[in-house]
Amino acid sequence: MPTTTEAYVARPSSLQLENVTYADPASTELLVDVVAASLCHSDVKAAQGTFHVARPLILGHEAAGYVKAVGSAVTYVKPGDAVVLAYAHCGRCRRCLGGRQPYCEGMFGLNFGGRRGGVDGEVVVRDAKGEGLGGLFFGQSSMSRVALVQENSCVKIEGCSREELVRFASLGCGIQTGAGAILNVAKPQAGSSIVVFGGGAVGLSAITAAKLTSPACLVLADNSQTKLDMIPKEILEGVHTINTAGQAPEDIAAALKKLTPTGLGMDYAIDGVGNEDVVLAAHLCLDKLGTMIIVGGSPTARLTPKIEGHLVGGLTTRGTHQGDSVSRIMIPHLIQLWRAGRFPFDKFLTTFKFEELQHALDETHVGRVIKPLLVL
Repeated sequence: MPTTTEAYVARPSSLQLENVTYADPASTELLVDVVAASLCHSDVKAAQGTFHVARPLILGHEAAGYVKAVGSAVTYVKPGDAVVLAYAHCGRCRRCLGGRQPYCEGMFGLNFGGRRGGVDGEVVVRDAKGEGLGGLFFGQSSMSRVALVQENSCVKIEGCSREELVRFASLGCGIQTGAGAILNVAKPQAGSSIVVFGGGAVGLSAITAAKLTSPACLVLADNSQTKLDMIPKEILEGVHTINTAGQAPEDIAAALKKLTPTGLGMDYAIDGVGNEDVVLAAHLCLDKLGTMIIVGGSPTARLTPKIEGHLVGGLTTRGTHQGDSVSRIMIPHLIQLWRAGRFPFDKFLTTFKFEELQHALDETHVGRVIKPLLVL
């Protein structure tokens, strides 16, 4: 039977809880009773109409909950299982079969098409008037009390309490992206010099992961002193911070080089912002053979570093989607690190009631919250 519930629907003129009705799960889909959904910047951009998806749509792509019902071909989970939700992938293309699921050849349709199989597929959710809505955002559209989810968007979590599962809801996108940029992409040797641009959840996840690699120099750069001041001291232990407000990329790069043991520059620069000036500063601060990893995104930003410096310095520029994370490997690994006290991502979180999305957005906008978590 179709399932009626409440979900956050983004329309051109509004963002609010609405009654929606999901179709029955298809063979490779399932229903999840959501216990918590966290807010990622991609949700904000989607609500504003500046992401890859058309409105109206149901937001949400970082969540956790308990399996309610499964389609006929679902084998990975059963009703009652605890799951964390992440991006969708096909599991059949050469990228997926090669363990590179973030680069699935069907990535766009499965995550941003809003329908089963992509933009031309079947509508899976309708509003109270019976009109179709975009669903399956990142394979889930999970800012809902009950979510219709792709099977391969699920990461099964064994032996966790409901309280823990609420925390784990935040792991499905931004946190695994920041951590993955370090652990999966950079893979820095001990004694490396690393700078992370951007003090949001992605950047702080990169900082926290970088601390695990025994860097000689670790720096967090952000243009908001308010944001830098609210970061928990535990996260910034052993980390230099730089407020880049009003500084030119060349001056930022020069200041960063002075912090390194050699004075010659960084081995790794992680851009979690997606701003052209930030990318240029990240490029300019690198030592020879350094690597710039671009995590932040913007629909208009361009790469502006000069080719000559890139060539002569032997530099590497690398983009990463989801931090190259295979969610069913990365999320349990981050949970294991958290249980061992080595990856305290819960320090980024601020909880709100599920009905308080606008309040969470307001608090984030003014810089009082790093990672909002809506709890049901």
